[in-house]
Amino acid sequence: MLEQIPSALPLLLKAAGTGRRKPGREPQIPALSTGIASLRADAAKLAAYCQVCGFEPGETLPITYPAVLANPLAMHLMSQPEFPLPMLGIVHVRNLIEQKRALRIDETYAVSVRTGGSRRVKAGLEFELVIEFSLEGEVLYTCTMGVLHRMPGPKQGGGSRPAAPPAQLAEYLALDIPENQGRRYAAVSGDYNPIHLYTPTAKLLGFKRHIAHGMWSLARCAALLQAELGREPTVLDVSFKQPVFLPAKVAVKYQRNAAGLDFALLARSSDKVHLGGSLR
Repeated sequence: MLEQIPSALPLLLKAAGTGRRKPGREPQIPALSTGIASLRADAAKLAAYCQVCGFEPGETLPITYPAVLANPLAMHLMSQPEFPLPMLGIVHVRNLIEQKRALRIDETYAVSVRTGGSRRVKAGLEFELVIEFSLEGEVLYTCTMGVLHRMPGPKQGGGSRPAAPPAQLAEYLALDIPENQGRRYAAVSGDYNPIHLYTPTAKLLGFKRHIAHGMWSLARCAALLQAELGREPTVLDVSFKQPVFLPAKVAVKYQRNAAGLDFALLARSSDKVHLGGSLR
């Protein structure tokens, strides 16, 4: 258990240093955990996050924001010597957020991060990071993140990610994403993974151009759709399909169901699906 949230610069240096790791052909993700006993959102930082992602300020945290607050803890966990994978270049592939209620700005929470399950998939090794926010011993918020370390996978099998929502989504919202979106989001989230910052830094890690943060794309969709939902969401479930290369012209398409909304983020010029999920 840590006494305070780790600061950004030492974490970035540690992340760069993990590039020397050699995970081998069959890396195993150990059971690791970390946390902090007391964490409260900073009002100024929250306001900056809401502005970048499009949320309306209020008395509760946007459903995606607790995961952002816990991101330094996740980075600290992966920087430990026992963790076998290099941190640079890992890709966020899915996310399941469940909250019993929206977390209030004026509350102080205990936060924990731990490694979850792992599996080989065609693109590499996928593993889970599980984030929990608790108040007086009760877990109010859980975020299960699926993260991919790219490496040669098995010739067959390996599982599949959750399917995207059906293509015949009815409603349509257009978005233009600027070239500097990755840098803007990094400034409010602390996630300075080079794949999101500039084309040259992304090319060093195998991408043709820099890409939007998956958590920004998800937050922007949630911000747009929360008004359509008409109430605070308790579940946000998403699968990230294809990266959003910056700059980009995209569209959020959605349709209502009995529990909430199905949605997808697609390229406006093609049928390429960047992410798909549900808000309910």
